[in-house]
Amino acid sequence: YGASTFGNHEFDWGQEVLAERVAEAEFPFVTANIVVNNTGDCATAGWTTPDFAEPWTTITVGAPGNQAVLGIIGVTTPETPYITIASATEGLCFKDPADSIVHHYDALDAEADAIVVLSHLGYLDGGYGYGLVVYGDQTLANKLITAGKPADLIIGGHSHTNLTAAT
Repeated sequence: YGASTFGNHEFDWGQEVLAERVAEAEFPFVTANIVVNNTGDCATAGWTTPDFAEPWTTITVGAPGNQAVLGIIGVTTPETPYITIASATEGLCFKDPADSIVHHYDALDAEADAIVVLSHLGYLDGGYGYGLVVYGDQTLANKLITAGKPADLIIGGHSHTNLTAAT
């Protein structure tokens, strides 16, 4: 792998175990929307990424003389604190995914030829019924386009949608 983002199940065993697994990886874990709750209120939390991740990274692909730099940024469903045990996400905030990408977009765009979003939002809008407004990759793409900060590619998970069967 060149990079990975977090899904909700990465938090099932808590942050200490997660950090141990990330440290064992030979690639970076990226997340733009998981931040440290440094104010006690996620509405006002800053943009400090947890120690076990970075908001984005770049990787160079292609043969010498025909290379491109991909900017890789990750987002995770904001439902994560509600669909895993509470202690697993203690001290973290899961910010709006589109807002988080937009926050980092210009710095990433300056370093990359193309922007790839690793998403764990799901394909369609939905959720697990906890009363949260949760949107999927289709809405994420539209929000980024509307903001003038489009992604070149979104690679998504979470909903287990078989896109070969989609119309």
